[in-house]
Amino acid sequence: MEDTAVLGEAKIRELADREEIKEVRHRFALALDTRDWDLFGSLFAGEVDADLPALGVPPGTVPKADLVSAFGHSFRRPVSEMGTQQLYGNFLIEVRGDEATSSSYFVGHHHVPGLEGGEDATLRARYVDRLARTPEGWKIAALAIHVFSIVGNPRVFA
Repeated sequence: MEDTAVLGEAKIRELADREEIKEVRHRFALALDTRDWDLFGSLFAGEVDADLPALGVPPGTVPKADLVSAFGHSFRRPVSEMGTQQLYGNFLIEVRGDEATSSSYFVGHHHVPGLEGGEDATLRARYVDRLARTPEGWKIAALAIHVFSIVGNPRVFA
C-alpha cells in the first residue's frame, strides 16, 4: 500500500512539474508580446546554452543579459508599432529529477500597421528547451529554435 502512495505522489509531482514548465513558456510569450524584459530575464538561468541563428545568436553559452538583449533587438518596436502574438502548443516534456527538456511548436504572428510590402508576417518554428529546477522555480538553461517557415513580409522583422 505504501508503494502505491509513493508512486502516486511521484506522478503528481511530475504532472505539477510539467505544468510549471509549460508556464515558463507561457510567460516567455507574454514577456515578448508585452515587451516586459524584466519578466523575460527572470525565466532564464544565469548563463544559457543558446542556438538561435534566426536572432543572430550562434550556438554557445551566453549570459542571460545577452539573450534578453538579442530578443529585445528583435522586438525593439513598441507594442503600439508592432503587435505580436506568440502561440505555443504540442508540448513534449520529459522530467528527470531537477532537470527537464521541453519541445514545443510555435506560431508567432507579427503585425506592423501600414508597413510597405505587407503588414503581417507569421513565423512557424519549434523550440527545444532544457530547464533546471531552482529555488525560484524552473529556469531555462538552454534553448534552441528551429524555424520551419516565415510567411508574409520579412520587413516586419527589420
